Amino acid sequence: MQLVENLLTKFLKLMSKDITDSDLELVPLGRSLGLDLISFAKLRASQEDDFLDGIRKHALRKLAKHNEIFLHNSDSFYAGSIDFMVGGSSHGKSFFLLETNGGSNRGLSILTKKQQALMYDGYFESISQAIEKSSDKDLKILVLIGVPIDDALIHEKVIMVEYFRKKIRSLGLSLKIFNSDTYDKNHEAKIVFLISDYEHLSKALSFADTEIRYLGEKVSILIGDGIARRLNDEKFINMIREDYRQINSTIVNPIFKITDDKSLTYLASHLIKNRLEKYNLKSLVFAKAYDEKDLIDKVTRMIKTFKKSFMIKPSGGSGGAGVMQILKNHNAMEIKKKLDESKKEFYAKFSRKRNPFPYTIQEKVNFSLINWEGFKHTFDLRLYFALNKNQIIPIGGLARIARGQYLKGLNKEEFVVNLSGYDGRIEVNRGIGLSEENGKLLNLKSTDFTNLFCIGALVFKSMIQNYNEIIQFSNWSNYLN
Repeated sequence: MQLVENLLTKFLKLMSKDITDSDLELVPLGRSLGLDLISFAKLRASQEDDFLDGIRKHALRKLAKHNEIFLHNSDSFYAGSIDFMVGGSSHGKSFFLLETNGGSNRGLSILTKKQQALMYDGYFESISQAIEKSSDKDLKILVLIGVPIDDALIHEKVIMVEYFRKKIRSLGLSLKIFNSDTYDKNHEAKIVFLISDYEHLSKALSFADTEIRYLGEKVSILIGDGIARRLNDEKFINMIREDYRQINSTIVNPIFKITDDKSLTYLASHLIKNRLEKYNLKSLVFAKAYDEKDLIDKVTRMIKTFKKSFMIKPSGGSGGAGVMQILKNHNAMEIKKKLDESKKEFYAKFSRKRNPFPYTIQEKVNFSLINWEGFKHTFDLRLYFALNKNQIIPIGGLARIARGQYLKGLNKEEFVVNLSGYDGRIEVNRGIGLSEENGKLLNLKSTDFTNLFCIGALVFKSMIQNYNEIIQFSNWSNYLN
């Protein structure tokens, strides 16, 4: 806990002065916070703005041509990311949806400054909406920003909050920045940013009269949804499921129940799979399991039916924690052993307060391999998206290379690609930026990136448009696709 307090104190100390552009360069910024960000700077340098600008423009044109770009409401999604794996040959690529992430995005500091601005503009839409609602009233705007305990990416919050601060000052509005130790509810600023770790927020937050409250004071905006998922209030949970627009606090993003749950993410894709197929997204068999018996029974049946291996993924996980492979020759006892390993790994990261169920069961991807440092490796692509007025736009991303070389696919390190690896290490050296040159390394063409950008935008749009159908879906007795 002491490390978090030190980091948040350093954050506050840094934010208390006028920050220059040079202060925000990754290496000196890391030095100010006691972090080594040299590898982050190298990864950012491998990004290519001109390359991504062209792909973004082409993707938006393609979506507009099919009338698939505009949103009817701009209060459901502000920022997020999607992870894909790649299959097929050099003659034609196919893509597989792995998971989505909501407003608690991490890794944004590896984007270029131009891409970060687009991303943070999406987040700032929530603040702009709050300012507009309070323009004729003497209302203060409290913005909560949540971070994990021992957050090794606290520098990203410095970059984000400083971006917001410049925009707010340009509007002529007053603001203050606090952490949980220094917060003074008698402040006179129009807008207040309060940064705190999730553990403190889970104890300090409450829900009353359709408002989220921090120590009894109304919260206008939650950045991000990692805070909301820790608010265990029955009325709040029911309102999120039934009609999140009744809640008078903005959550970035209120659709977090879908992005948290991989089976619901796949369902959002499943509902528009005919539209996604033209962009080469391939559907995978998936199911949802609510308890141990349900999981073992379903995996056993799916292996028998499809003669394939499957992945099991806990609900609300991150960093690959609890993701396990069930081989097509595994019996019920071996499946239970893998499930026990999964739960042990999940609890080690999140504690037993978090429930790993319901689990998602997904057909194992037949993925492409690349040559990386002299060996064959698996990889995935993480692509970022943000709200821009009334549309979801693609921003940029990175490729993430698996830690271990690919041999037979039996070792977890051969297929888990998370840079903040499932055992807690952050290994940014396994990430590469998106550029024309790196596209060759990944055996991907600009048209492939265009298709991936289109898929991502449409999946998030499906979550918004089909929210009620997805949240209320109950026919999980069998598998889908």
